[in-house]
Amino acid sequence: MKRNTGCNSYGCPPQPNCDQAETFRVDCSNNSYPPDGKHLKYPVVDVPVPLAEVEIQAEVEADIQLPTAAREIKHMRRNVSLKQCKAIRSKMDPHMVKLYITGVVHKNIQYVESCSGNVKDYSVDVPFNCNQAVYVKNYPDHEHFSQKNTVYERRYTDKHGMGADNCTSGAYTYEYYNQPIDCKLLFSFVNDLDLYKDHDAWGRFKRITEKMEVGLFIKLLQEQQVALPSKYEKDDASCSYKEEYKGPKSMQSRIYDMMRD
Repeated sequence: MKRNTGCNSYGCPPQPNCDQAETFRVDCSNNSYPPDGKHLKYPVVDVPVPLAEVEIQAEVEADIQLPTAAREIKHMRRNVSLKQCKAIRSKMDPHMVKLYITGVVHKNIQYVESCSGNVKDYSVDVPFNCNQAVYVKNYPDHEHFSQKNTVYERRYTDKHGMGADNCTSGAYTYEYYNQPIDCKLLFSFVNDLDLYKDHDAWGRFKRITEKMEVGLFIKLLQEQQVALPSKYEKDDASCSYKEEYKGPKSMQSRIYDMMRD
């Protein structure tokens, strides 16, 4: 007789396993179809726009202190990771962004202390940073600044019409939320030279001087509002969707109007 699993407070109980057949062969087939999407009357989408693909070279020199003296390095593994990658649009050149990068080269070192014995394992991070001005191929969106201090002050005349009412006031402030420029690490390499130093009387060393060429291939992206071709965009003005709406041309135009008030 099969055991009654019953119900419990953890949800539906699992079903008991059944016998499994032996499968000799499986044939599969497939069809490919073109992608189909929604036809927009106002063909505008928010998408990540590649601004540029940037190649950066960092020249790094560092000293690594081993926990114990080493006779020979058996294996050394290198991995690159970025801890920070920030980009801002340059005010000196609209075709340029300033890139601030902080990263580490993680090194896993395996070595022996003598001709025989256990292999020691030691991991260390070698930090590096780069500040670079890079040119972009697609331009980032124009940056807008916020007005948060009480500069546009609203004052009212007093009941006698002889001056300002000191008991009533107001202000107009605004904040504009710009899209940040994001970084995506596509590829990296490490080309290094290891110099063994601080040898003892038995020829073992405790310090490694690293001279590294670190290569980074980074894609800069920014989410932008992009216009797509539309079936409404014809030579005949009567077929244009732009004639149907008499307000501001876009939300950007509406925001600009508010910022100018």
